[in-house]
Amino acid sequence: MTTLLLVDDEKSVRYAFERTFSSEYTIKTAENGEQAIAAVVEINPAVVLMDIRMPGMDGLTALKILKQSHPHLPIIMVTAFADSASAMQAMKDGAFDYVAKPFDNDELRDIIGKALKAGEIQAGLRCGCGNSAGETSDTKECIVGSSPEVLEMCKKIGQVAGSDLPVLITGETGVGKELTARAIYQHSNRREAPFMVVNCAAMPADLVESELFGYETGAFTGANKQRIGRFEQCDGGTLFLDEIGELPLTAQAKVLRILQDGTFERLGSNTQLRTDVRLITATNRNLEQMAGQRLFRLDLLHRINVLTIPIPPLRQRLKDIPNLILYFLARYGRQVSPPVEGISNDALAKLARHSWPGNIRELENTIRRAVVLARSPILTAGDCLVQQLEAANEDSFQEVVGKQIDHLIRTDESQPYHHLISEVEQMLIKKALELCDGNQVQAASLLGINRMTLRKKLASA
Repeated sequence: MTTLLLVDDEKSVRYAFERTFSSEYTIKTAENGEQAIAAVVEINPAVVLMDIRMPGMDGLTALKILKQSHPHLPIIMVTAFADSASAMQAMKDGAFDYVAKPFDNDELRDIIGKALKAGEIQAGLRCGCGNSAGETSDTKECIVGSSPEVLEMCKKIGQVAGSDLPVLITGETGVGKELTARAIYQHSNRREAPFMVVNCAAMPADLVESELFGYETGAFTGANKQRIGRFEQCDGGTLFLDEIGELPLTAQAKVLRILQDGTFERLGSNTQLRTDVRLITATNRNLEQMAGQRLFRLDLLHRINVLTIPIPPLRQRLKDIPNLILYFLARYGRQVSPPVEGISNDALAKLARHSWPGNIRELENTIRRAVVLARSPILTAGDCLVQQLEAANEDSFQEVVGKQIDHLIRTDESQPYHHLISEVEQMLIKKALELCDGNQVQAASLLGINRMTLRKKLASA
């Protein structure tokens, strides 16, 4: 059975807790902060519940010590005053949640369940795609990091995973939205059912509906046989619609109908079909702004963002960069011969200074490239192409443009304004395509223009 540690100086509280939860968990107890720290080392509990006010070492002090040594351990703080300053401080110091005395058993049971799921996710036990043959805990896809931002994200994953309500994941390109969706699925009640991914940005607009909803024979030219759509294939499971902001309005209306009553029709059919799908969506765009511009249905937005998980960009969680580097090094360093097993402090420091506009995907690609270029088992700054990364940041945007303005005005007598705008535009497009690995749809979204505009500008370059 899963082990819980209750830390409270009141014997009656420990007795009541054991009596209530001993049939569900193995219960261990401690009476103060010192005993709690020793017990965590000895028994390795899945969750700790700890009183704030205790004689000797209090709960807040013990919390800080435990979060340093066991950053992934969910700790639920207990207080007699739910709105007290100490309870707020506990949350800032990394507590998973706090509950008020006397306990509401059902509420506490729910919080413990969410803490257990968040702890599993943060420890990387079952997140991502799970273990495949030959994968270890160091190489399987998982959520990496111990920053407050990652801990908060894992807490939210644990909170939403057990529900069947729609989830909207938001964040910039490359932050790991699909990985988060898989973590939700792996910890949901539907984890034994199908999980399917549809990248809305990667499909031509005229094929989206047939992909999602299927079609009957003869529905359109080339429809030589019946096709079952993703919503029908995924009945009972979880469907992840990545970059839902790229979904055409006609398809949005049909997705809304499925969310409302679970029904749809294949293209070319009037037969109403039913499906039971848990929908997870993701976007790197501002859907509220799009709704105001009538590019996204407001009623669909209200349906899909019942539960929202924002993923912070890598520049806001700099504490996680060393762990991510070591994770990718462990994953890709064994794929070359001789294997690459480490990274120099100089290279680590240089990588940590980069702003990573492409987020985790850019960092991953940098380490993969470095492993191929490595001349020894230890990555150096030269292997990581840190000089090139830093060189891109040496001159500010204003300095680059200023130099180009000066050059144009001095040497070009005809229309320097139009020449400058054209050159800066091409610089932006080139950089966006680099950050998005050549994906024109994602690059257009990053630039804030539509796909057709980007294609026209590339064609005229």
